[in-house]
Amino acid sequence: MKAILLDVDGTLINSVPLILKSVKLTINHFGFRVSNQKLRELSQLHSRDIALWLIDNKKNNFDLEKFIDYRRKTFLSLLKKDGHKWFVDAKPFLKKASEKCKIGIVTGSRHIFLKEVFDFEIKKNISFIITSDDVKHKKPDIEPLELILKKLGVKRNEVVFIGDSTQDALMCKRAKVGFVAKTTGISTIKQLEKFEPIFVAKNFKQIELFLCL
Repeated sequence: MKAILLDVDGTLINSVPLILKSVKLTINHFGFRVSNQKLRELSQLHSRDIALWLIDNKKNNFDLEKFIDYRRKTFLSLLKKDGHKWFVDAKPFLKKASEKCKIGIVTGSRHIFLKEVFDFEIKKNISFIITSDDVKHKKPDIEPLELILKKLGVKRNEVVFIGDSTQDALMCKRAKVGFVAKTTGISTIKQLEKFEPIFVAKNFKQIELFLCL
């Protein structure tokens, strides 16, 4: 293993409650209501895809770009207020893992969001970061994964990817990259297991033991 790749939201940072809240506030602002179950399903999608679902299913057109901008600003505001909720074992894991191999970040978030949670000390442990700003096709497309492999100079059979969502799992399955499912995020264990992860973990300590770090 030459590199460990990780998602951010729900994997390194306990930001899923903020994601759910930002999506709910945005949907309500534009005059829609959805069940809690549908809210969780929609919160796994990008803002544009959420808006398109609302347009298609609610038969009510609205300004797509205004919806996306409102959701981004809402999430950023929540992140600034309460966005430093790193999982307690996340930073120690990054430090320990970076001593053994390269660390790459592949996230559906944008650089503007990462600035709120990635300080200088954290970045010292990371070799390269790919966000949705850096690619044309976001997760679950394999473009972000292929780009990070190229930047790190490693092959797909030399890495594992740690993530919490079905978007992560599907991307890894398409790219034939080993997927470690962390059950601290947006997707349930049952949803993640459908993609046949090489390991399922509740925390980074379990992942450390599995990867023999």
